Amino acid sequence: MNRSRLIGPVRPLPDRDGWTADLTVDQSDPFFFDHPLDHVPGMLLICAMTDLVVAGTDISGAGRIKAGVTLHSMAELGPELELSASKLEGERCAVRISQESTPIADGWAEFSPADLPVRPNGLDGGGIPPAQASLVHRVRPENVMIGDPSVVGGRVTAAVVFPAEGHALSGRRPGIHRTEAVVEAGRQLSTWLTHRTGGWSLDTQILLRGVAADLPVGVPSSLPLTLRWQTVPISASRTEYRFDLIAGRDGGEGPVVGSLVFTGKILRPEVYARFRASRSAG
Repeated sequence: MNRSRLIGPVRPLPDRDGWTADLTVDQSDPFFFDHPLDHVPGMLLICAMTDLVVAGTDISGAGRIKAGVTLHSMAELGPELELSASKLEGERCAVRISQESTPIADGWAEFSPADLPVRPNGLDGGGIPPAQASLVHRVRPENVMIGDPSVVGGRVTAAVVFPAEGHALSGRRPGIHRTEAVVEAGRQLSTWLTHRTGGWSLDTQILLRGVAADLPVGVPSSLPLTLRWQTVPISASRTEYRFDLIAGRDGGEGPVVGSLVFTGKILRPEVYARFRASRSAG
């Protein structure tokens, strides 16, 4: 049974081995619409794609997910968005989002069994101060999902802060981290780096263009996690951020248990305004 808040009833595709659902865009959602937006946020699309894959796939309680998503076009608040997924070779699924036959995003996901990361020795570093909300483009404090990043000798690390029960990205099962929350933490650290390391102003628009992930699934909430930036230059208009996911909070020195890659487009406010105006005119 599908219990996602983001997608409607799942139904089979008529022409191939796959399944489809409509995407629900609730502009009153306190996480995805943390602040007013003139489009559907990229994280909502990614989470809906994940929900659709999970709805049609036999997934064990623990393992790994490898996935890649490309966002081709900005999703408008209307008309309705349609998602579809289909089986590829092995355990891999293809997933796609369209809006009035226009491709919005596509990608793939593959689940596999694997041992869970072992909890490292030492303290988990509880009581972590959160990152400044404006630097991660959040307004509500409960939506900030990284600790205040540490910058030591050019190395940037940030603790993953998991949301409370009832949040849009809280765990599907009690006591288990939700993988999408790790992805959101990486997106927030990408945004923080754009401002603090790249020097872009807070009113800069950062459009998510792609995500690649290799992450553990079913991680217990007792295991602290940290993101560590693989330092690369930030370009004039395009970002690519690579992160290691570390088990523990020991300054990013723990075992690497996953990875994330984000690509995005940086637009100054006046450029973004012209971009949106041109889309409306078209």
